[in-house]
Amino acid sequence: MATFELDGTSLYYEDTGPGSTGETIAFSHGLLWGTELFAAQIAALRARYRCIAWDHRGQGRSGADHRVCIGMELVWQDATQLLDKLAGGPVHFCGLSMGGFVGMRMAARRRDLVRSLILLETSSDPEPVDNIARYRMPDHG
Repeated sequence: MATFELDGTSLYYEDTGPGSTGETIAFSHGLLWGTELFAAQIAALRARYRCIAWDHRGQGRSGADHRVCIGMELVWQDATQLLDKLAGGPVHFCGLSMGGFVGMRMAARRRDLVRSLILLETSSDPEPVDNIARYRMPDHG
């Protein structure tokens, strides 16, 4: 099992290798998913492209985290560090839902890491105020 250690946690990732084009596609999943979300796409593309997918902090096979809240900034920083280490250059960034938020941050802040951006079921609009309460952890105190 491949893992990347950073900031007190262990991120699980899959790296299929170079492919035939020399280009890389990075896959960033939606909330509470993992690399399995993109298994069919990776299977179809890995002969031509290097495919890198990872489980976000505290999700899938990545390690739990001591923080009460894992915000988008931290998830984006994790992705940046992972791609800096593994890809070493621009990738085609494919993000679904929350993974799309990561991709948009990457494209805006680290253009050197993004060759193209593929956004699936995501939005650049702010979260509707009525939804925010659903994402809060219950108070068990």
